[in-house]
Amino acid sequence: MSDNEIQPIVDQLAQRLQRSVVINDPAVRMLYSSAHFGDEDQVRVQAILHRDAGPKAIGHVLAQGVSTWTTAGVIPPYEEIGMKARVAVPIRWRGDLLGLLLVMDAEGSLTSSEFATINETAQMVAPMLVGQRLGDESATTRERAVRDLVSKEPTVRRRALADLGPDDEPNRFTHVTAIDVGVVPVAETVSASHVEMALRDAVTFSRPPGSTAELHTVDADGALLLLGGSAPLADNVNRGHARRIVERVRDMAAGRFTPVAGVGSAAEGLDRAVETADQARLARRAASSVLGTDVAVWADVGPYGPLLRVPADELTASALPVELRRLLDVDRGGQLTETLRAYLDNACSGPATSQALNIHRTTLYYRLGRISELTGLDLADGRTRLVLHLGLTMMDLMHAKVRQ
Repeated sequence: MSDNEIQPIVDQLAQRLQRSVVINDPAVRMLYSSAHFGDEDQVRVQAILHRDAGPKAIGHVLAQGVSTWTTAGVIPPYEEIGMKARVAVPIRWRGDLLGLLLVMDAEGSLTSSEFATINETAQMVAPMLVGQRLGDESATTRERAVRDLVSKEPTVRRRALADLGPDDEPNRFTHVTAIDVGVVPVAETVSASHVEMALRDAVTFSRPPGSTAELHTVDADGALLLLGGSAPLADNVNRGHARRIVERVRDMAAGRFTPVAGVGSAAEGLDRAVETADQARLARRAASSVLGTDVAVWADVGPYGPLLRVPADELTASALPVELRRLLDVDRGGQLTETLRAYLDNACSGPATSQALNIHRTTLYYRLGRISELTGLDLADGRTRLVLHLGLTMMDLMHAKVRQ
């Protein structure tokens, strides 16, 4: 591909139509742009000045399903961000999407002959953009190595480490921290390419202070970002960066899906990246299920961490400890179970539990006595307390699975 070949074609099309023209990559990042013709809007001006149309504009375009288009279509206006209507034509080569040719058309006044000219231009540009795919293939190979780097198989991880370059990447990752990002669908239908492009844009958009290198792998199921540095990044830095990623994905989602992220603890060296990636994955699951947040670091996960390793289909009522099931059988209203949970969460402190439940201490001790009386459980026994607390934590995950 040569800039000297494509830019004149863009300029000629814009001059012929007397309209602003742009060629974007499939992720709606600007590659080529014509001069303005008095039809520019806020989004186009921002894209020209900053090489980034902004996450809401990108999300709006992707939400129209442009990645699946085979012919020209209309991107409707988005008044909230000052975006006028455009005509978009997919640029394809042997079926693969290489880019998007966009022409400003706020009034919907393009003629059929002008549409034909735009389509001809897209076909002319397609073979010129094919050269980009060589770099894309290299990036794809690199992302495959990153996925292998966090494989459960040691031999696969060792091969990935070698593929990433023994003289380069490992030396830039004295410490490595993983951020795992995924989405929860909101709309009935969600385009996999929309999800993937939103995730890819967000994890590559910026790097937190203190990080000297990054590796990533992205698909429609989620994104994994590995941040390298000479020292571990602070939790507040990691949390802040994960939140920025989530916010950008949310802006690009156009209401179709909602993002969630988990952050692992720092590990020493890329050869131990699997440890922080595993923590980040579990933290992401905890965030969306039991923690009720969109970003969680490993330190937030607490007792849910070990239980999240249990396959979801194994978390059933029959898996609950018999001691807890005894209580559930006699406590149909749930008041005694709620009291027990507060008592255990507050380290079996009477004053703290009474305050948490906003009840008199006498009422608390009456309820605890009823638990012992109805179940035969000795709440003074440490093992009994542990089993009950573990069972209640399992119940949280079971209820979260039902909600999801």
